[in-house]
Amino acid sequence: MSDTIFSLLVDLAERERNTTSKRLADANACVTAARAQLDMLDRYRSDYLQRLGNRKSGSGAETLRNFNTFILKLDTAILQQQSELAACELRCREIVEAEREAQRKLLSFEKLRDRKSVEARELHYRSNRRLEDQTAASSMYSNQHRR
Repeated sequence: MSDTIFSLLVDLAERERNTTSKRLADANACVTAARAQLDMLDRYRSDYLQRLGNRKSGSGAETLRNFNTFILKLDTAILQQQSELAACELRCREIVEAEREAQRKLLSFEKLRDRKSVEARELHYRSNRRLEDQTAASSMYSNQHRR
């Protein structure tokens, strides 16, 4: 394979790695946002439980029922957000593995390109050396026949 093909393969592998890196950044942003949302819901729930504790003594049955209903809805939202966070974290781990694979692929193509480049230089050097040897032999041969 020529250097051009290996350069093309390296370029494609770099693009794949860069795309995967972008996907990883997006996935990390998803994790960060999901975690922030979950933290907010947890704080919100704690605040309302604290308010409920402060109001229990002077609250009517309807108010307590409304608070309990709201807390149950918050618990449901928290469970959903925990699922969302777990999904984002899983996607992030999968993309990390894909990025590692893309990096391994890139390094492999770079090594192949570099190895082929070294082989081409060595072949060129040997060809030049052979040509120089032939020229020197030819020159020596013509010098011997002139005498």
